[in-house]
Amino acid sequence: MLNERVSAAKKIATELHQAEDAIDEAMIRIAQLAATLPTARRQTNMSAIVGQEAMSKVAHALAAAGEVRQLLTDAHLALTVTQKEVGLGTRMFGAGVKPPAASLDQGSNDQLAVEAAAQSLAKAS
Repeated sequence: MLNERVSAAKKIATELHQAEDAIDEAMIRIAQLAATLPTARRQTNMSAIVGQEAMSKVAHALAAAGEVRQLLTDAHLALTVTQKEVGLGTRMFGAGVKPPAASLDQGSNDQLAVEAAAQSLAKAS
């Protein structure tokens, strides 16, 4: 039973990290596009109103991607709570180093998960 839970947790962690990486990549590409649009407008000596609607849509897309990223980080923290609930304790699945508790996003909508993550990280140290 423990092996099944560990296996499931590893799969979830892998997919979560892939989703986090994907949204980061999307944000990078959208930000690059947002920088290219006004640069191209300047280089072609176009009026500021040329392409304004497209620029606005790209800016909104970047903001929406930021909201998606926040939701994924909230889910990540909530899974820390779930991890304890299913008896897996403090483990690290996937790549990367977990941030120290002080660097966790305090703007999260899930303060309980933030506190649980901080406790979990403290025990891991």
